[in-house]
Amino acid sequence: MKWMIMTLVISLSIGGALATTPQGDCRTQQQFFMTGGAYMPAGNFGINYTCDAALSTCTYTTDGFGNYFPCRSGAYHFIQLNGTPTKATQK
Repeated sequence: MKWMIMTLVISLSIGGALATTPQGDCRTQQQFFMTGGAYMPAGNFGINYTCDAALSTCTYTTDGFGNYFPCRSGAYHFIQLNGTPTKATQK
């Protein structure tokens, strides 16, 4: 009986530890921004967009079922590229 209770206590403690671990950083998931009431893919942070300081939501993530959740805070700012590709220099 003592071993059964010990096994149960250990199993519950391991299960509780796994249940309370962080599920991941939302910034590693695909990001969306809201424009005109619709969610659009944001691109890559620092390449296609940045989040300027503001008291709003910059980007959202989705659960795949049409539910969107805030991820990054700030104001979405699209980075305008000049349209000319850059070439790596050879050494």
